[in-house]
Amino acid sequence: MSRNMRFVDRGPQRDQHISRETFLRVGAAAGAGVVALTSPLGAQGIALARYSSSLAHQPLNTSEPVTLRFMTRAGAGYQAFFKAAGAAFTQKHPNVTISYETQATSANWTTKLQVEIAGGDAPDLVFSADDNMTSFAARGVWVDLLPFFKAAGLTKSDFWPAAINPQFLGPHLFAMPLDYALHVMYYNKALFDQQHLRYPTDQWTWSDFVQTARHLTIDRSGKRASEAGFQPKHVRQYAEDGNLPYFFTHVLRSNGGDWASPDVSKALLDTPTAVSTFQWLADLGTKYFTSPSPRYATSLNFAMEQGNVAMHFDGTWNFGNYAHDPLTKWQSGNIDIVAFPRGRKGRSVGAEASGLCIPAGAKTQNVKWAWEYIKFMTTDPGQRMAFSQGVASIPNSRTLAAELIPTYHRPTNAKIILELLPQATLPFWCETISDTQLEDILVNAPYPSAPELLDLYKGRVTAAQAMPRVNRRVQTLLTQDQTLARKFGTKLHL
Repeated sequence: MSRNMRFVDRGPQRDQHISRETFLRVGAAAGAGVVALTSPLGAQGIALARYSSSLAHQPLNTSEPVTLRFMTRAGAGYQAFFKAAGAAFTQKHPNVTISYETQATSANWTTKLQVEIAGGDAPDLVFSADDNMTSFAARGVWVDLLPFFKAAGLTKSDFWPAAINPQFLGPHLFAMPLDYALHVMYYNKALFDQQHLRYPTDQWTWSDFVQTARHLTIDRSGKRASEAGFQPKHVRQYAEDGNLPYFFTHVLRSNGGDWASPDVSKALLDTPTAVSTFQWLADLGTKYFTSPSPRYATSLNFAMEQGNVAMHFDGTWNFGNYAHDPLTKWQSGNIDIVAFPRGRKGRSVGAEASGLCIPAGAKTQNVKWAWEYIKFMTTDPGQRMAFSQGVASIPNSRTLAAELIPTYHRPTNAKIILELLPQATLPFWCETISDTQLEDILVNAPYPSAPELLDLYKGRVTAAQAMPRVNRRVQTLLTQDQTLARKFGTKLHL
């Protein structure tokens, strides 16, 4: 991802931010800053909505120069799109300048954003990951976009339900979906060809995945994981890069289980199906040797972009990134996609969307312009541009998706996208409020922070020993989330 770049307009009037006094004038109970990062939203939601309503119907002032600070993240494909979209927008609105603050990792941008908001120096616009939008929203970090949304004549029916619904928390809209993406399995055809193996199909089961994967993991002496004498401490090529545990719900659901009850009030990670699922995920690294494991630490970087991983589970947002990585040979069709394998109870399909947000500490006079830019990028003109650059791999509206997805030249199997989308469910972190805290326990790379799961992936304990304790950790967060949901007047559900 890009390195940090910062160019900030320091004009005396345009450098003002939302103060506590400004919030109070529109009925706010609290302003931006440390309080917003550490306390539940509560009555502040009403204040944020009133603040937005006071701005949503104001005319745009095109006579004054405006500089929007845009904090972004993600890879080269996204950064290229943001620059192109910014150029198109500022050509239409020449009084607007967009400065980009690009962060190398999600951890970088979340930390930087919190520091800037607390210090009264928030950016005007943020490209937020879907795995912390809700927890930030619950702390009053984002401007409520619903008044702008309604004033623009937009409705929920204009978008895929799974793209727009997670951007709401109760009656508030805190983000607009920029990139909708399907969860798929990528595979490197050249690595399959080298081992004379058939490519994955939509009939693959998880057993088929393991059987083939053992032929695709190779040590430095050339032995496969399926052969005697294989050296798990000296792997030069893995079948899979270890990202599958991030999507454990697809394995779990395909086997007939789930991580929580339908109303997200009870954690179910200690059920027999969940225990066997997590044991299988751990066995991929410690028994089958098909993916990296903390048991066999290495300094090598295994990734599709490095040409040393045969399969990768991720979202279709990688279309834009892979096109910029020469080792993937994307343009020649070397990388293709297929649905996740099937379990005992069928297949699980997932999708998600990252969003564009306006921090509650943004400059008051820039909020309306930040919304205009968000609207541009998340409706027809911006979505067409994003699709052409591989960023909005699935346009956020059904109509546009049906028009554009059939035009894909790469990947070859892109036709499965429209076939699978109607079956898609959200990832677990989009079904809760404590999104990042749950991810920290269950999936965060390179390995989860819960010591019980780390020991499981190292082969020190069994899933039967680890998962009851993990379940108790998760249950604590779900109980907390139920309390927050009631404050927002909303109900959580899978």
